[in-house]
Amino acid sequence: MTKSKKNGEKLYVQVFRQVRAYIVENNLKPGDLLPTEQAMSDMLGVSRNVLREAIKSMEIMGMLSAQAGRGTVLHDFNLDFVMQNVVFAAAGDIDSTIIEMLDIRKKLELGYMRQAFNTLQDEDILRMRQIMTAIRTHWEQNRFFHSDDREFHMTLFSRISNTSMLSLMAAIWDVDANFKTEEKIPHLDETIVKHENIVRALEARNEEAFEAAMMAHFASGKYSYQNSFAEY
Repeated sequence: MTKSKKNGEKLYVQVFRQVRAYIVENNLKPGDLLPTEQAMSDMLGVSRNVLREAIKSMEIMGMLSAQAGRGTVLHDFNLDFVMQNVVFAAAGDIDSTIIEMLDIRKKLELGYMRQAFNTLQDEDILRMRQIMTAIRTHWEQNRFFHSDDREFHMTLFSRISNTSMLSLMAAIWDVDANFKTEEKIPHLDETIVKHENIVRALEARNEEAFEAAMMAHFASGKYSYQNSFAEY
């Protein structure tokens, strides 16, 4: 694979950036077509093989697609799709990497919790109370409630205007979905109590109690680089 002599960066990566710049500079929108492969190759001064590598990378990221009979069509860029692919590729089945990502989630939630408290609306808190009811119902039926837990936390931060943070958080939740489920189950009674404390603090609009409940929520082995899911 050809590399640039300028900085060691692979040539197709540079072409990726050039194609992206072309899209921005020409104000292309979802549904618009890129120039033909030959025209793009001539314009950028690269081989068609290198251009194809760059286009393939953009396809994988969901930015565009090559459609028979039409050409290369731009998509509405979806950051969630990119985050999910990056996080899944990085984590794989490596426990230590997943634990690192859980630590990132902990730091994101604790770092943004005050902003979450100040932006949540009454309807969001009501939704979190409804989710708590669903969590308790599922647990009484001996059903794991990961999806409810995920919605609980995503609702908590849903009013924050930071799509990159929300996309990263959602991707980490997806990685965590099947991570050591059997080890988590013995401690779910305690985590339900911690979630209940968060909701009660929000319903009372008590910021000090909310922050304390959030700190307590993340005081477990799961978020402390320990080989344990015990709650503390």
